[in-house]
Amino acid sequence: MKQIFTLIVAVLLLVFSFTISFSQNKNVFAKGSDEYKMFMANQNFNGGDYRTAVNKYKEVLKNRPNDASVHFHVGECYYMMHEYETALDELEKAKSIDPKATTELSLLLGKTYHAKGMLDKALDELNAYRKSVADNQKKIIDSDVDVEIAQCNVAKQLIAHPIDVKIIPLLDLNSQYDDKGPVLTNGDKTMIFTSRRPSDDKSKTDKEGDYGYFDNVYESIWNEEKKTWASADLIRGPINTNDGYAACSSISSDGSTMFIYRNGQNEGRGGDIFISKKTTSGKWKSPEVLLKPVNTSYYEDAACLSPDGNTLYFVSERPGGLGRADIYTSKKTGDGWAEPVNLGAPVNTPYDENGLYLCPDGKTLFFCSDNPTSMGSYDIFKTTLGDNGKWSTPVNLGYPINSVAMESKFVMTADHQTAYISTVRENGQGERDIFMVDLSNYDIMKGASTVVPKSTLKGKIKGSDSTATAISAEIRILDKATSAQIALTKSGADGTYLIELPANKQYILEINADGFKKFSEEIAIPSGQTLSKDIILNKNN
Repeated sequence: MKQIFTLIVAVLLLVFSFTISFSQNKNVFAKGSDEYKMFMANQNFNGGDYRTAVNKYKEVLKNRPNDASVHFHVGECYYMMHEYETALDELEKAKSIDPKATTELSLLLGKTYHAKGMLDKALDELNAYRKSVADNQKKIIDSDVDVEIAQCNVAKQLIAHPIDVKIIPLLDLNSQYDDKGPVLTNGDKTMIFTSRRPSDDKSKTDKEGDYGYFDNVYESIWNEEKKTWASADLIRGPINTNDGYAACSSISSDGSTMFIYRNGQNEGRGGDIFISKKTTSGKWKSPEVLLKPVNTSYYEDAACLSPDGNTLYFVSERPGGLGRADIYTSKKTGDGWAEPVNLGAPVNTPYDENGLYLCPDGKTLFFCSDNPTSMGSYDIFKTTLGDNGKWSTPVNLGYPINSVAMESKFVMTADHQTAYISTVRENGQGERDIFMVDLSNYDIMKGASTVVPKSTLKGKIKGSDSTATAISAEIRILDKATSAQIALTKSGADGTYLIELPANKQYILEINADGFKKFSEEIAIPSGQTLSKDIILNKNN
C-alpha cells in the first residue's frame, strides 16, 4: 500500500512539474508574437499536423521574409505533405539566404531533389550532409542519409537502362484523391481498388490524421468495346465502414473470398485483416476479423492466399521481425491458421515490405519495399520460390515500372501482357493513381532489372567477449574504385547477414555497431560464388 501511495505522489509531482514547465515556456513569448507562433507551429509539426504548422510558419515569414530558418521549416512542412515543388522553392530560398541556416538543410534539400528526380543535385546535397556528420554515427543512421544515397545511385543505374514497357494513365478510373491497391478478379474483367475520394456529401474525414477522407473500397468493370476501365462505384455489400479505413488487399483465385484491411478510428490498434465471402447475388458479406495468431495488437495487412488455399501470406509489424513491416506465412489448420512464420532474409529486410501479390503459379511473389535497392521511397520487387523451398533474392522490376516516387502495389493479368501499379507520376490526376503497364514487349516473369546480383556475401557478426554475443550492426559495402555506396543493410538479431553483389569487383566492407570499434576490410567475390565471412568486433575502450 505504501509503495502504491509513493508511486501516486511521484506521478502527481511529475505531472505538476511538466505543467509548470510548459506554462513557463509559453509565457516566455507574448501571445501573437513571432516567437509564440513559431512555438505553436513547432507543436503542430511534431504532432503531424503539417497543414496547420505551415500556415503558422508562413505568418512568421511575412514579418521575417529573409529568415532562412523559417523558410526551411515551411519547406519541411511541404516536404512532409509530399508537395515537393513548393518544398523545393522554400528550401532553395533558405539556402540562398544562409546555407548553414540549419544543420538539416542539405539533408532535406537532398531528399527533395531525390523526390523530384534531380539525382545529381540530390547526391551533392546528401554527400555534403554526410560529410558534415561523418563523426556522428547516430546521426548517420537516424537520418537514413546512406539509404537515400544508395537509392539515388540505384535510380541512376536503372534509368540508364530502362525496360521495354509502357506506362498508361487511366483517366476514367482515377480521381484527384489517393487511388491505390488494384486487385483483379472475374477473369481480369473487374478491378477492385481503394480510394480516399469522398463517397458522398456526408463523407467523414480523419480528424486525428491528415484530415483526408477515409479509405473506401471501389470496383470498376472493364469496357471491352472502349478497351478501358469504367468509372468506379462503391463496392456492393457492407465492406466499407463509416468510422475508419477499409482497403481491399486481395481476392482468392476462385473469386469467393476478399481479404480486407480495416482500421477503425477509435480502435487504438494498428489495423487488422478481415475476410468477406461473396454471395450468389454478387454482393459481399459483412467482413469477419481473422483471429490470433494471424492478427495481433500490431499492424497486419496485405493478406493474400495461395492458389491451393492452404497458405496465407500477409504483412505484420509484430515484434521479432527483421524490420518494421515484414512478410509472414501461415499454414491452414483444421480450426484456423497455424503460428505465422517470418519469410526471413533475403526477402524481408530491416526496412518495410508490403503490398503483396502472389501469382497464380503460387511461386512468384511481387511486393513493395523501401530498402536501399529501391529507386526511392517504395519500389516493386519480385521473388520466386525455388524447388528447395527457399525464396530467391528479390529483384527490382526496373524503370519505368519503378521510379523515385512510391510504387505500392503491382498486379498482373493471367496472360502476363498487362499489369497495374499504384504510383505517383507527373501525368497523374492527384496523389497516387492506378496506371496500366503494357508488358507485351517484355517477359516480366523472366525479366529483371539490369542491376542483377551475381555473388553472395554472408556470415555472422559477433562480439569479442567470451560468449561471442551476436550483434545487430549496420553493414555498408563501398565500391573500392569510386567509394560509392553499393549496399546498406543490418545484421539480424542473431548477428547473421546476407548481401547479394555484382561479381568480379573490389569492395570495401564497413561494419558499425554502438559500443564497438568500426570494422573495415577489402573484399572480392568471384562470379556466382558465395563468400562466408564471420566477423568479430572489438569493444570500444
